[in-house]
Amino acid sequence: MNIATVIAEEFDKPFSGRTVRYIASDEVSPNEVAQILGETIGKPGLKWISIPSDQFLEGLLCAGFNHNTAKGLVEMNTGRVQNLYDDYNSNRPVLGSVKMKDFAKEFAFVYNQQ
Repeated sequence: MNIATVIAEEFDKPFSGRTVRYIASDEVSPNEVAQILGETIGKPGLKWISIPSDQFLEGLLCAGFNHNTAKGLVEMNTGRVQNLYDDYNSNRPVLGSVKMKDFAKEFAFVYNQQ
């Protein structure tokens, strides 16, 4: 399914508490994302680099984020790294039709316009 279609479906449902519906079109690692985007924009050596939480927080604060928002983003990322995929893997969605390589073409077009 297309991500926009799934979001539209969720907007049309009555809100009855917290629920989770995973939406994905492709399952690629961060390293694969960097490789695909890098090759598409002419930077084949592009790498995904993990940084410690304190460095991530400092970067967000230096970029002008409010401290509470920055702290929340760091906590969310920590949860992603530690155990988010456990639930995703137990509740895998049907993958949509737009794959990372498809998105990369659109991304490159916009990237190269700048």
